[in-house]
Amino acid sequence: MRRTSIGDKKLLSEKEVKDWDKLYWYVRKEILFYDDSQKMPSGVALMLKGLTSGKSVDNKQDPDEAEYSFEVVLYTFKACKNKILGAIQGKDFKNEASKVAYICKIVESNLNDIYSRLKQVEESKTKTEQIKVDNIVHEGAEYKQRTKNIKNNKLNDLW
Repeated sequence: MRRTSIGDKKLLSEKEVKDWDKLYWYVRKEILFYDDSQKMPSGVALMLKGLTSGKSVDNKQDPDEAEYSFEVVLYTFKACKNKILGAIQGKDFKNEASKVAYICKIVESNLNDIYSRLKQVEESKTKTEQIKVDNIVHEGAEYKQRTKNIKNNKLNDLW
């Protein structure tokens, strides 16, 4: 299994790398509206990574306060997109870092809600998969025709 890391903190599985990539590109294109010639600053990436550990910026000095997957953070960004875009519209930020910090605070305040919803969905899936249907028997009524078949050739030309 190929593993890589974001920063020096921990190695990531292939799924985590794909989820990180989706989050990175979503924020880059849909939230910050960067074009292909712009580079996203590394500080922004550290702020996104910090959301997964419950910190404002991913670093080794502060202990982790939470453990969210990149997928949960991405879903939160998607769920809050309109709220984020409405909040930053018309605001003047002193730099890109302060703009992203403001955005991350909006996302951070909604992370637990999205995490809980995704957890409920996963539990419902598990319960649904565990339901045994092989012992369910349906003894329905059989159809019995009560009218006579009438053969009428007058309407055959219409079809």
